[in-house]
Amino acid sequence: MAKILIIEDDPYVRRFYERLFNLNKYDIEMAESGKEGIEKAKVHKPGLILLDIMMPVMNGLEVLQKLKEDPEIRDCSVVMLTNLGDEETVKKAIQMGANGFIVKSAVPPRDLLREVDKYIDLSVSPKT
Repeated sequence: MAKILIIEDDPYVRRFYERLFNLNKYDIEMAESGKEGIEKAKVHKPGLILLDIMMPVMNGLEVLQKLKEDPEIRDCSVVMLTNLGDEETVKKAIQMGANGFIVKSAVPPRDLLREVDKYIDLSVSPKT
């Protein structure tokens, strides 16, 4: 079963994602802040991290930077899952090491599951 860590500050969105992904048999871990997300990534070693950008204290790009700087967790696949989808932000996230970018408001739930499945397949494929 694929392990997914979702780092999202909005409690309503977290509950929605938790129900959506648990119904589809993923092993889900939730974090409500960037700091908590980094700690949980170290403990749970997820195959995929879904990371919001707009969060208080430490935004998603700052979290991404810390994840990619830490040798213990830098190989975790990270997909930005946010409503902040302007070209500059997408480009910056990819340059910083994000494996992908999904704009929440542009993807219906069933399509979100398909998108996530693609990234999970990539995260478990042998690295060359």
